[in-house]
Amino acid sequence: MSQVRDQFKEHPSLRILTMILGLFISAVGVNGFLRQAHLLSGGVTGFATAINYLTGLNVGFVTFLINIPIFVLGFIYLKKDFCLFSMFNMIIYSLILGLTQNMGKIIPVHDILLQTVFGGFLNGLGIGLIFRAKASAGGTDIISAILKMKRNIEVKNTSLAFNIVVVLVGCLFFNMTLGLYTLIGFYVSSMALGFIKDAMNYQRSLIIISDHPEVIADDIIKEMIRGVTYIHATGAYTGQEKKIIYTTISYDEIPEIKEIVFRHDPNAFITINEINEVRGRGFKSKDI
Repeated sequence: MSQVRDQFKEHPSLRILTMILGLFISAVGVNGFLRQAHLLSGGVTGFATAINYLTGLNVGFVTFLINIPIFVLGFIYLKKDFCLFSMFNMIIYSLILGLTQNMGKIIPVHDILLQTVFGGFLNGLGIGLIFRAKASAGGTDIISAILKMKRNIEVKNTSLAFNIVVVLVGCLFFNMTLGLYTLIGFYVSSMALGFIKDAMNYQRSLIIISDHPEVIADDIIKEMIRGVTYIHATGAYTGQEKKIIYTTISYDEIPEIKEIVFRHDPNAFITINEINEVRGRGFKSKDI
C-alpha cells in the first residue's frame, strides 16, 4: 500500500507560512469587511468584537484574554503539538487583529451584503488554511476540535452552533438586521472553512460488479496501489455467484479506476459513494 506523504512534516516552514497566511486572511475578513459593517465574526473573535463595540477595548487584547481558559481545556484533551501551534497562532492572530483594527478604512466597500459575504468567506478561508496545517487560531476552534475528536461532530457544524450564540448576542445588544446579516456571514464562513479544510482530501468508496473481477482487482492493486476486498454475493435474478469488488480511493483517482474497469469489462457496473472520513494506511487521517 502507498504511504501518505505529509508535506507539513517534511517542511515545517511550509506549515508555519500556511498558518500565518491563514491568520492574515482571516484578519482581513474580520477587520476589513465585517467590523466596518458593524457585524460580528465567529467564535471568540465575535465576542471580542462585540466587547470592542461596547467598550472600545482593543479586539486583539480581548481575544487573547478570552482564549486563556479555552487553551487549558485544549492541553487536557488535544495533542500537545496541535495546542502548541494553536497557541502560537492565537498570539500572532491577536497581534494581527490589533494591528489591522482600522484596515476597513482603506477598503472602499460600503455595501453591507458584500461586506457580509466577502468578510465571511475570507474569515472561513483563513481558518480553513490553519486547520489544513493541523492547528487552529484558538478560541472556539479548540472546542470544535475537541468535539470532533470525542464526539465526531464536524468542525463546521460546531462552529455554526457557537456562532448562533454570537448572533443572539448581536441581536440583543445591537439590532435584528445586523444579527441576521451576521448569520449569513457565519454560513458563508462555515462553508468556506469546510471546503478548504478538506480540499484535495476527498475519498470515495466503489462497488464494482463484473464478470472479470480478478483481472480488474489485480490491476487496481498493481497500477493504483490500492487495497481491494472481494464480497461474495448472489444475483437475485440470475442466481449466479459473483465476486463484488470493494475499494476506497481518492476523488482524483476516479478516472483512472474507471479506465481500468472498462478496459477489461465494458459492461461492468460501478457505484461510487462519498465518504466522510477514512483512516488507515494509504490515506491522510483527519485530526480535526
